Amino acid sequence: MNRMMLCLCALSLLALPGLADGAWDTWPPRKYLVKSLVAAVPQCMKSYRPETGRFGTDPWTCHDQQVIYPLAAAWSIEDPDNPYYHDAELLAAIAKGGEYLADQQDEKGMWIFRKKDNSTWGQIHMPWTFSRWIRAYSLVRDALPPESREQWEAGLKLGYGYIAGYMKGGVHNIPTHHAMSLYIAGECFDNEEWKQAAQDFMARVSAKQDPAGFWSEHYGPVVLYNFVYPDAIGIYYHFSRDEAVLETLRRAAAFHSNILWPDGSSVSTIDER
Repeated sequence: MNRMMLCLCALSLLALPGLADGAWDTWPPRKYLVKSLVAAVPQCMKSYRPETGRFGTDPWTCHDQQVIYPLAAAWSIEDPDNPYYHDAELLAAIAKGGEYLADQQDEKGMWIFRKKDNSTWGQIHMPWTFSRWIRAYSLVRDALPPESREQWEAGLKLGYGYIAGYMKGGVHNIPTHHAMSLYIAGECFDNEEWKQAAQDFMARVSAKQDPAGFWSEHYGPVVLYNFVYPDAIGIYYHFSRDEAVLETLRRAAAFHSNILWPDGSSVSTIDER
């Protein structure tokens, strides 16, 4: 069962240089992954502005701050090949990065949905950003300076107080991602209502899955966004150990493994979009 659930990750990694020809001895390929994470840190830090905590290029988007999650992973993973483990300068950048996210929130915990072409789509509880912020928090919270931790927690609790309300809506890829991170927030802040709301929503996500292993948002498989569903459900399972979603993950892994070309790309002719 676990090997089936890891299928999606394995298929994605097979497209990376050095892995397709069997460059690992065990799964997951920890040495390769740590090496890749360490190599990415300087690139992530290139755009960091220590005076504000902002990451990214102009114009700023909330997505730019999402690097605090891989940076938090680099800070938290103890490994002989990881020079960033418990690095004080890296932690300071992570802390400021989360503070900047909190600074940019409106009264409902939202950010402006801005794209790099400077077009805007209004205010949003950006699911991808919130999930990386709460996962970063789960890794570094006990090491954050007290004032920084207070600011992070205020911003996270503000946003998730509203995100919890999305669990009453319909099943779609965005609220599914929200459900995953809401569960993590419930774990971090000892909020059983958030955890239960996320668990109930994930049960509806599983129920909406086609028996063939895909989800549809209009007609037929939505192949690209299908990756959002098992990604969110898999992370949710890691934190919750909710065995009710295991069969859902198995079906999703089997579906995607059956619609890949040899180079790992998806067969596009069956994609509803």
